[in-house]
Amino acid sequence: MSKLIDRKSVVLIHGWGGSTHSVWNSNGWLDLLRNAGFDPVGIDLLGHGDALRSHDPARYADLASEVIAQLPDDQVLLGIGYSLGCKVLLEIETRQPGRFAALVLGGLGGNVYAPEALGAVVAQCLEDGIPDEAPPVAKMLARYGVSAGNDPLAIAACLRREPNPSLTPERLRAVKCPVLLVSGDADTVAFPVDLLADSITQSSVQILPGVDHLHLPENKDFKAAALRFLAAS
Repeated sequence: MSKLIDRKSVVLIHGWGGSTHSVWNSNGWLDLLRNAGFDPVGIDLLGHGDALRSHDPARYADLASEVIAQLPDDQVLLGIGYSLGCKVLLEIETRQPGRFAALVLGGLGGNVYAPEALGAVVAQCLEDGIPDEAPPVAKMLARYGVSAGNDPLAIAACLRREPNPSLTPERLRAVKCPVLLVSGDADTVAFPVDLLADSITQSSVQILPGVDHLHLPENKDFKAAALRFLAAS
């Protein structure tokens, strides 16, 4: 436990449509980290959870800066992200190399370089209601965002923002800390994970059998892998 004394704060950032409560607290992460001797710090992305909610897409032009302003004062931190939250953590680390001692990223792989699939369609469902003819995945995502207690117009505005974080293999070479990438083998959003792993100098990958994108945060093997990785960092 001596390694944790100077960097025991763990910043947790959820994905689009979620919140600290729906992704981390409801799935037992906060209690799990506390019991392991860490200090979990959940940060809601702009427009989500308890964060400021704006209906103006321009307000979401720099998600990472919004998080940086809320980071604990610890000199070095640990981080856990899910989906969009992973991109935000990586963006922070590229701007401030060494800000994190280690990162655990769930549900992110090749999608780090891709635009958010069906973003405009999902936003339309949130703004105008879900039409019968909407693609099933768009319906599912729209319902997911609302089920977390989010303002549908706020998370729709987040989807309509100018693309950010905008990460490239060249920018990711600035990441100095060890990074664990965890995805389920049924996660069609994150695959192929190696596209991201190959861009990070100190990366390792764990693939969980039978787990899809939306069910990753509740998975016990994801939690166990995260704790092992952070404790060893």
